[in-house]
Amino acid sequence: MSHTFTDGIKNVFNNLINRRNVTANNIVDSPRLSVEQMKAIYRSGLGSKIIRIKAGQAVNDTITFQSSQDSEYYKQKLEPAVKKAAKFMIGFGRGIIVIHSRGDKLSDPLGKVDNTLAKVSVFSGDMVTAHSISLDLLDPRYLKPEAYIVRGTTIHWTRVIDFTYVDPVEMDLPSYQYGGISEFELIYNQIINDGIVERASPAIIEKASNFIYKIEGFKDALRQKKDTDLQEYIGATEDMRSIYGAVVIDTNDDVSSINQQITNLADVDQITLRRLAMVTGIPLSVLVGESVKGLNATGDNETKIYQDMLRGIQSDYLQRPINELMMKLGFGQVTFKANQGQTPAEKIAFDKMALDNAFLMFQMGEDGSAYLSKNGIIEPDNWEKYWDGEETN
Repeated sequence: MSHTFTDGIKNVFNNLINRRNVTANNIVDSPRLSVEQMKAIYRSGLGSKIIRIKAGQAVNDTITFQSSQDSEYYKQKLEPAVKKAAKFMIGFGRGIIVIHSRGDKLSDPLGKVDNTLAKVSVFSGDMVTAHSISLDLLDPRYLKPEAYIVRGTTIHWTRVIDFTYVDPVEMDLPSYQYGGISEFELIYNQIINDGIVERASPAIIEKASNFIYKIEGFKDALRQKKDTDLQEYIGATEDMRSIYGAVVIDTNDDVSSINQQITNLADVDQITLRRLAMVTGIPLSVLVGESVKGLNATGDNETKIYQDMLRGIQSDYLQRPINELMMKLGFGQVTFKANQGQTPAEKIAFDKMALDNAFLMFQMGEDGSAYLSKNGIIEPDNWEKYWDGEETN
């Protein structure tokens, strides 16, 4: 069954207009990427940069901990795994962290964890298969796997910290292994468009004129269906043509040239990059790595857009699994800093403002230290744990 979009108005006198109506002859199509395509984009320069910008910056010194002990443990043992899982999450729609200790049977539920002996392993979504999905509407794990399979090994869900990206609709969950949608699938059309422009640009510049080949007996050859050799001849001649090469033809043939000016190439390039920046949420200046252009442009709006994008990733896709990981290892929950992405001068100004606010809160009888800890100015001490005999450092 065909689906069309119309505005409800039809010209009863001019059917040509009706046939050329773009809303009546186009539909929205969202291709499902194969694992091989996602791997190819993941290895490409553009795909790698998008992942570095999104996943790398979202967890790059942006987390506030409840204690210095939590912070030290995370930075020493968990930070590389979290960064890797975040990159796999964006690239493949899912990245998982598995908690285990020496001698554990991974198919068994996770028991009490000794965080000094615990290890974490990271796997990308292309290696993970969901197993035993709960279909009980009242189950807290409704439509979530009871087990994960990686390279034929069954892993109990209690051992798995599942980083998933954009949620597909419920009916599409099986095709995504009950995980998330890859960033590459969301921006696939823009990646293809950028690749077309990139591939075409050298050829356009190199062949900046149209050649007209005047070949004796061309019509007769077409009439007798003997034009295959001519096509090969012209194709070989075109392959040799460039601004640094020469064209070799028969003396009885003739070639005339029509020079043409290359126009709108930069505009087309900007269109593809701007749409890529729009769908990724990464400002064009950050994506390309150039200064903001325009009269009186300061880059403040681009910085705000960039920080909003990072905060969206942190709150929607990273904070829950990171807190789950910390909790299973016996540590407190984390939050993300409010003063992310600031220059050193901006950070100093923010810290001074926070200190002034904390002093005013102290005068009001409020907990100024908790306020400073929440905003990442100071790390809370561990005196309570120390006196309880829990602090070992």
